[in-house]
Amino acid sequence: MTLLFLAPLIWIAAVVPWVLLHSTLGKRHRRSALTAGLVFTVWSTWFLVTWLGMPDSYSAPLCPANVPPWWPGFIPA
Repeated sequence: MTLLFLAPLIWIAAVVPWVLLHSTLGKRHRRSALTAGLVFTVWSTWFLVTWLGMPDSYSAPLCPANVPPWWPGFIPA
């Protein structure tokens, strides 16, 4: 439910970098602006869904601390 209520703010937070990238890089380097925008959008979406989408109190007997044993440490969970 948290993600549902925060959806408008998340959308605004995703649009602002696209506007900035289009106004700065988009004039000369369209592919760079598109690539940077896509990378930022995927990263921020992944971060917000993993951070807000899974409550810490979720009981997971097979995954201590809600992180599977095979999950790499450099990826936030």
